[in-house]
Amino acid sequence: MKRSRHNYFKEDIRRILLMHAVVPVALLTLVCLGIIRGTLTYQTEKTNRDDNSVMVNDVETTISSYMQLAEELADQQDIFIGQMDAETRAKIFEGIYSLANLLDRRASLYVLDQDLAPVISATKKLPEFMDGVNYKNWGIFRMMNQNPEDVALKLDNSEDENDYRLVIGKSVATDNEIHGYVLFVMDNLQFQTSIAALSSNTVITDTYGWVYVTNNYQFLNTMNRFDLNATPPYTYINSSNGKVYVTSTPIFDGRLIIHSISALEGQVAIFRYILFILLFVFTLLILIVLFSSKKIAARKTRDLYIILDAFERIRAGDLNTYVYVSGNDEFAAVSESWNLMLDSLKKQIETNREMASLVATAQRRQLTSQFNPHFLYNTLENIRFMCKMDPKSAERMVFNLSTLLHYSIGNIGEEVSLKEDMDYTENYFSILKYRFGQTFRYEIDIPEQLDACIIPKLILQPLIENSIKHGFTDRTCLTVIIAARIEQDKLILTCEDDGAGMDPKNLNAIRDLLRNSTNKTNHSGLFNIHRRVQLRYGDEYGVNIESKEGVGTILTVTLPVKYSG
Repeated sequence: MKRSRHNYFKEDIRRILLMHAVVPVALLTLVCLGIIRGTLTYQTEKTNRDDNSVMVNDVETTISSYMQLAEELADQQDIFIGQMDAETRAKIFEGIYSLANLLDRRASLYVLDQDLAPVISATKKLPEFMDGVNYKNWGIFRMMNQNPEDVALKLDNSEDENDYRLVIGKSVATDNEIHGYVLFVMDNLQFQTSIAALSSNTVITDTYGWVYVTNNYQFLNTMNRFDLNATPPYTYINSSNGKVYVTSTPIFDGRLIIHSISALEGQVAIFRYILFILLFVFTLLILIVLFSSKKIAARKTRDLYIILDAFERIRAGDLNTYVYVSGNDEFAAVSESWNLMLDSLKKQIETNREMASLVATAQRRQLTSQFNPHFLYNTLENIRFMCKMDPKSAERMVFNLSTLLHYSIGNIGEEVSLKEDMDYTENYFSILKYRFGQTFRYEIDIPEQLDACIIPKLILQPLIENSIKHGFTDRTCLTVIIAARIEQDKLILTCEDDGAGMDPKNLNAIRDLLRNSTNKTNHSGLFNIHRRVQLRYGDEYGVNIESKEGVGTILTVTLPVKYSG
């Protein structure tokens, strides 16, 4: 029966290797190809659109700024009536230079009167299209004459048919009577640096496809026009240079169009190369699996069930399950390592159990021992003064202190009844009354039925110390109330005062301290109580603090309900 089981499993291994290795690899290959293709396409489109967005923002910002400046200059009609002095001219050019430096884009200013005679000229020779004889009612001047309220925008190549310049113009008119023109001329060099830095090919054209500036001339026809029939906002086009991805964004009501073109030939070449590699690896994998599956299945099923049975026994909790496999292959090494691991694991479990017990005991003793020095100094200092002023009171304070110290260091155990601990806590209150006199009051509100509840020894004393420390900050009188109740099967001890309270910063600092398992600060009282409780009873118990500045503080200790006797 066992032999037949092994034979079946041997054949099953072959089927697994063929069906669950080759088929997933084939599917994974297809998925990888799809992911690679999608990634390449996404990256190409994203880069293209990002480049287009960058260029659109650059061109719009530049042209809009110069349009606004043209409108501002057009409003200064005194330029055309002979009243412009040197200061006004200087301010005009100062504004132009400031804008040019801000944008890092320079344009030449020309101010012409109604007959196209220059009033202000950036160059000694006017551009050809400003010839008043041939161009007064042509080109951009016709646009400004027809729509004097609008800023005109046009490409001009009157001086070089292959070199376009961008012209921004605004007529100066009152009551539909034109007095002159303000024009800015910007050559295509102003944007060459920007488009050269882009990954995508970029072409800026007007509505008719005439090219203002580009970083790749292969997408232009013989007339130097952009000849890709791109449909905004983006599309794939089969061009004479291969398939390309084009993003086209019209700006200024379509008077200019920013085209970003990404050739897909490189993407296709990369994809084909990766496809060839994956297909080669896939084919090689099939040959290897077919050749080795039968041999591997026969060799490895021999000792497999021995190890599997050991796994099952360990899972059931039997840590005495040792594996003995003959041979020198990997299974023999596994069995040897398995046996060593079991020995080490059992030893470590026992060591951890012992260490956990020792650490918990040591931490509880350390935390308990830290209570005594915390309040001893203040009491002894007060006794020193009382010896001079009121020896009898000093004697009673010494007696109360000695009783409290004897209780603290006595070998009566770490847990006591609530009544017993409160008896010694009242000794502590007596010491405080001697120390502060009428400025200190205390109340104890503990039902008699809770007297037999078991609590850690001296659990309340550091809470009272905390109230004294923070409560008297700006108070002349302080009242401390100790109370106890059972709520949801838990013993709740509270120490409430009407003192100065804590500001949110200090309150949050103490809460953060209580949430940690280690204390790296000098504040040990509340932390020690909290850790003592959690080490003894678990993380659901411990100390909680609520405080409001100027109102007071409530300290709460949550303990399990346990009774003595």
